[in-house]
Amino acid sequence: MKLTLSVLAGLMLTSGAAWCAPANSLPDLGSNAFASLSSDKEKIIGDLMLKQTRSQLPMVNDPVLEDYLNNLGQGIVSKAEGVRFPFKFYWVNNPEINAFAMLGGNVVSNTGTLAVADSESEFASVLSHEIVHVTQRHIARSVEAQSANGPLTLATVLGSVLLGIINPEAGMAGIMASQGIAQQTAISFTRSNEQEADRIGIQLLASAGYDPYAMPDFFGKLAERTRFVNTQLAFLYTHPLSQARISDSRVRAQQYPKRFVPDSSDFSLAKARVMARFQLEPKDAFNHFQKALSLPGGNTKANQYGLALSLLDTGHASDADKILTRLREQDPKNLFYLDAYTDVLLATGRGEKALQLLEQEFLLRPNNLVITLNYANVAKQLKSDRLALHLLKNLLYAKPDTYLAYEMLVDVYKSLNDMARYHEARADLYYQLAIYPKAIDELNEALNFVAEQDKLENRRLEAKKKQLQAELSRIKMLN
Repeated sequence: MKLTLSVLAGLMLTSGAAWCAPANSLPDLGSNAFASLSSDKEKIIGDLMLKQTRSQLPMVNDPVLEDYLNNLGQGIVSKAEGVRFPFKFYWVNNPEINAFAMLGGNVVSNTGTLAVADSESEFASVLSHEIVHVTQRHIARSVEAQSANGPLTLATVLGSVLLGIINPEAGMAGIMASQGIAQQTAISFTRSNEQEADRIGIQLLASAGYDPYAMPDFFGKLAERTRFVNTQLAFLYTHPLSQARISDSRVRAQQYPKRFVPDSSDFSLAKARVMARFQLEPKDAFNHFQKALSLPGGNTKANQYGLALSLLDTGHASDADKILTRLREQDPKNLFYLDAYTDVLLATGRGEKALQLLEQEFLLRPNNLVITLNYANVAKQLKSDRLALHLLKNLLYAKPDTYLAYEMLVDVYKSLNDMARYHEARADLYYQLAIYPKAIDELNEALNFVAEQDKLENRRLEAKKKQLQAELSRIKMLN
């Protein structure tokens, strides 16, 4: 499924969740909301952080990559201790090496981090490190500690976290500096967190079945990349890396037996997809994969897949078709291949064949994220809007955090000329970006298209608007 810019011009529409805000979705957090962050409070504030992040960073809406990242992340989380809420993993379209965790179990990785990882264990080591930041409550404890030095507002917390993401030189020190606390204290606190995240992260990496030596290996690679340059990697600003820390991580890894952990085929395919779709321009990607295939041992399925994507993206869909047909003959259930083959069928005017293929796959794997979104997208392209609507609504019922489904729903409702639902879906999108006033405006627009005699629908939209207004009022009280 090749993603294109669509609805809501001027907005950054990125991955997230469908909205059905309960009346008391924001509890009374008290006069000093951050003095003691319970799990419920942390999750609520973390979700607000995520919404603000969506409005500031180019998060990736790619169901294949999202599926891979969450499967990998959840496998690691399943071996972690101290998990208090569900984790969710996201991508940011950025070629730099970086990853970060937020309150509430939201973990984000730049696409560039996967692009430079030489093994799945290396990439998993980054995720395990960030997971530990959450399970050990490093950010939560930092916020709690600063609240003891004076009133801390939600705007300060959200703004400082985003400052650390967008301007990594500031990092979490932004929260502390905003309260007049010495910079050295902030640095020491961060180093302590990093040491703990390394120690427990290596243990978690080994428990999840990955190579524990991958973490010090990745650290060494990052240090080497910046050895002879003046600029620092974004990851190293938010994760200070000294030679002592690298050595310490190697010592800790040596507590575990060295073992070879082969990469999964999904890792290789995900990396190829990142290179083709996010790291390189299409023509550069074509040259990259052609060269890779010509090297000894380079004729891999991942490089063939990457070449097929680059051919498709440079307008050579028929050539991409030949490669993907061969790959699918060897592995017909592979979602990476299915997703790209769907794009080929659409690009070569065979939408009906794509629809039939996806219908068969959907019957075997209903509510699979990749299959359902591709199926709905093909239905939408073929003007089968009712089918697309049915698929998307059912998917949101099973997976209510699938933001791309809501993005597609906007287009479907517009095509159906159902303007009330169209504006309601736009309101949901604005809500996921924490743009509350515009979300409320869209609900008012939706009400203008509901017949006066349709009292049930009027009451439903009015109640939804009031819930949103109440949530916005509670947020303002924290600032």
